[in-house]
Amino acid sequence: MKYNLLAVIALIISMPLTAASFDCRKAGTSVEHTICDDSALSKADSKLGKAYSRLRRALPRSERRILKKDQRKWLKERKSAFTACARGVEGEWTNTAMCYLGYYENRLKQLSPLKNASFNCRKAATKTEKKICGSRLLRHADGIVAKLYKPLRKEFKNDQRNWITSRNAELSRSSCNVECAWELYKDRINTLLHYSF
Repeated sequence: MKYNLLAVIALIISMPLTAASFDCRKAGTSVEHTICDDSALSKADSKLGKAYSRLRRALPRSERRILKKDQRKWLKERKSAFTACARGVEGEWTNTAMCYLGYYENRLKQLSPLKNASFNCRKAATKTEKKICGSRLLRHADGIVAKLYKPLRKEFKNDQRNWITSRNAELSRSSCNVECAWELYKDRINTLLHYSF
């Protein structure tokens, strides 16, 4: 009995203080081991899992599928991103751990608490505005871009105008559905985040 108790205590001590979004005892890949071995990264992974679930619940069923597919794609790309961090390819970060966390920070911004469009959807007039307002995911994305742009507006005014012109042209095409528009917004979020640091 005494030995069993000691084994349980040893197991608890060896477990990370913060839990990842998955069971670290079942970590099988090098990426999962990296996450479980770093408390800050483990915490970021747990936070990301919650953010993803929260946003997914807020979306209509048709858009949940888009987000699920997008999250699977992000998880696949994570391995390459971590490899690039470990090799020092991501030169803007001062160390590998910060590079890992930076990759998570970008995704957390995309999945941040639900936002509304940057304009009044009741006054939506253009094809682009109507497309944005017709999608909960796109209203969310538009709100994130507006929030990230606000502190950068002095330096980025012309750049943002150019991006809006490009976005409007892309979203006015009938072939650019919600998934296509979400990709466009994600790219803009990542660009603005890059200049926010």
